[in-house]
Amino acid sequence: MAKHVIRPIPLYKIDNWSRYLETFLMDFGPPLTGVIYSWYIEGPEKNILVDVGGTAETLRPFLPIISPNATAENIQSVEEGLSRLGLKPEDIDIVILTQMHLDHVENARKFTKAKFVVQKAELEFANNPHPIVAALYVKPFYEGLNFEVIEGDKEIVEGVRVLFTPGHTAGGQSVVIDTAKGTAIISGFCCIRDNFEPPEPLKEMIPVIVPGVHILSPIELYDNLLKVKKLGDILIANHDAEYLDKERIP
Repeated sequence: MAKHVIRPIPLYKIDNWSRYLETFLMDFGPPLTGVIYSWYIEGPEKNILVDVGGTAETLRPFLPIISPNATAENIQSVEEGLSRLGLKPEDIDIVILTQMHLDHVENARKFTKAKFVVQKAELEFANNPHPIVAALYVKPFYEGLNFEVIEGDKEIVEGVRVLFTPGHTAGGQSVVIDTAKGTAIISGFCCIRDNFEPPEPLKEMIPVIVPGVHILSPIELYDNLLKVKKLGDILIANHDAEYLDKERIP
């Protein structure tokens, strides 16, 4: 079995992020810091990146929705993050897009030699988004990319596969990675640690908390959140600030 390592690449952070956006109908606790990442998978023969992130400037118009007091600040560019790993955007062979919201795809055109793995349902929705979420899909970021369009679960390379987990978006996919310490899963839906591990006293009532943003169905997202929790030994909540200072997982 392949034993890979995940390298978090934090790109920008959002302070004073309302917990309501991440904990549906359970606005408990103070505002949080959310982080937008890209993730490099170290180990496969191919250079694989999960999501490509974006910039704080692009997200700033959405800050009043996130919270009246929210602020966004760049941490580093994707080029700077990759350079710390000895890589450049043109070195990346495969980009797995967990979803096509702007904070996951803005930097896509920098990866001129990459193939972009995306779910058919996600691409179809992104090309014709519903008006209530159309602002989150910016076609110039992804039109004409070199897509590999898939449907459902699929192995990408040995030790790296995708798991179809819609609900947050129409065709969200989580990324399952074999590591030396078990199965790691990067969530394909926007979430924080509390979604997987509800705090007291909620954990006595429910095993997971549905994120507040669910384009299609909170029930479908709940089921997929629970599926990921059961399958993964290492659960990577894709917007949690816990990976800001981590160089590797595990």
